[in-house]
Amino acid sequence: MSRAACLAAAGLALSCSGAGRGPVFATSAEFPEMPRKPPSFAAETPTLSAPRPETQTDARTEAKVTDNFGVQRAEVPLDSEAARNVVGRFFIAVLMESTRELFPLFASQATVWSEGNRQPAQSVWRARFAQLDYTTLSGRVVAPPQTLQTYTYASVARAARDNVTQPQARGEVVVVARPGLSWVGKTRLFGDTLAFRLRPKASQSGYEIAEIVEDFRLP
Repeated sequence: MSRAACLAAAGLALSCSGAGRGPVFATSAEFPEMPRKPPSFAAETPTLSAPRPETQTDARTEAKVTDNFGVQRAEVPLDSEAARNVVGRFFIAVLMESTRELFPLFASQATVWSEGNRQPAQSVWRARFAQLDYTTLSGRVVAPPQTLQTYTYASVARAARDNVTQPQARGEVVVVARPGLSWVGKTRLFGDTLAFRLRPKASQSGYEIAEIVEDFRLP
């Protein structure tokens, strides 16, 4: 048998022997072993946003005004709620008879105007605490927030019509309280009406009491 015939016979035999097994696929055992490498992640280049342009003035920048005492104060946006909160804190401090809580609410030259006399507010309230017992009203609401009346510099004409204390400078707020209490058989502790003239603080936000107008006399 020639060499070509032998090769052909051998090939035919191999094909016949593998016909019952189907096709052969490479398995993992047939791949060459390679050392494993840790996964790598491409670092993302951070996207920088454009810087915000600086404004010349902040939205909270406050103008300055000079009050009747020659003191330059911040002309803060009018906030009637903040002014009423100061008045509410005033009554709480009074019912506690706490000078520690009360006096920080006063401006440095705060006064009380009563029966045609003007006196320093701190001196007036020291005397009232010494002679009257405000703790008898502890737990009671002397001036409910919904009963407080507020007047700004823009409503001076309305304050004049209502015959109450008027704001004297821009930024000032007047809050009028009328304690709704029954005094039958009790010592009177407040006047019928208290008008608080509040002004913006000189070096920080918020209001301070510059004047209290009250028709009241110690017994």
